[in-house]
Amino acid sequence: MDEVGRPRPLTTSRSALLSEGTDQAFREMIGELIAFSGRLQEIREAIARAMGVTPPQYNIVMTLSQLGDEVTVTDLAERLRVSVPFIVTETRRLEELGLLEKRGDPVDRRRVKLVLTDEAAAALDEIAPVQVRVNDVLFQTLGPRDLKSLSRLTRGLLGSCDAALEEARAAGRAEV
Repeated sequence: MDEVGRPRPLTTSRSALLSEGTDQAFREMIGELIAFSGRLQEIREAIARAMGVTPPQYNIVMTLSQLGDEVTVTDLAERLRVSVPFIVTETRRLEELGLLEKRGDPVDRRRVKLVLTDEAAAALDEIAPVQVRVNDVLFQTLGPRDLKSLSRLTRGLLGSCDAALEEARAAGRAEV
């Protein structure tokens, strides 16, 4: 109910997301996800600062450290769900910091491969104990099954984000 006592319109019509005909539990879960996302961003920003880079640069370095040396600008942009020009700008800055090298692809000269430097590897080694402490605290309530479930659920939610974003954008365009 709103402040006047009228029932609030539902924010989902899926029966699996309703409880006793209301979306209250769903709304609370969305609020908690938003709060968690915000705090997770703050944590990553603090770790990035400790490493001497910006949060987007930290994301790039961490992603490249996971993916290895065969990553192109386009691959990285798709993985991080950002634009290619954004990756070009941020990787240029990482190059200036000595954390990244761009190497031409001998097979396709239009492609550029992104490679972390030894300096980046040293920075990752140095920040690793901080990451361990932070992650141990942040995820202290998860067990092995929880981790698998959370990973599966997160992948599923991410998989539906693009279509949901298109729905939200379409509604915005319809209003204009």
